Amino acid sequence: MRDKRTNLETELRANRPEPSRELVHRLEGRVREGRRSRAGSFRVAFAGALAVGVLAALASVGGLGYAATATDSAVDKAKQAVRSHGVLVVHKSPSRDQYGNPKAKKATKAKKKAKGRRFARPPFTG
Repeated sequence: MRDKRTNLETELRANRPEPSRELVHRLEGRVREGRRSRAGSFRVAFAGALAVGVLAALASVGGLGYAATATDSAVDKAKQAVRSHGVLVVHKSPSRDQYGNPKAKKATKAKKKAKGRRFARPPFTG
């Protein structure tokens, strides 16, 4: 029964008050002016808040200090490389710490290995 309109509903819809065209145009002008300024300020505020949030997150875990230290270290290494006018030899490096000096290794006797397998921990059974 919703599709069928009663006479009262039809009469009320036909006689409802409507605003004047001048009022509609004034309101429309206000809405358009307000949107332009608010949209621009909202975008700037959102970008600023996002930047502050990212900086706060980085500062809380020490990311800013790490980035500053890494930048200073890279600049120092670049200055050293430019000053040397040749090949830069790194005396302390992670590979030297792990593998040592290749010239300093001594020949060791080969140990006899027992037959079979020996596991440091039980085999993975899955």
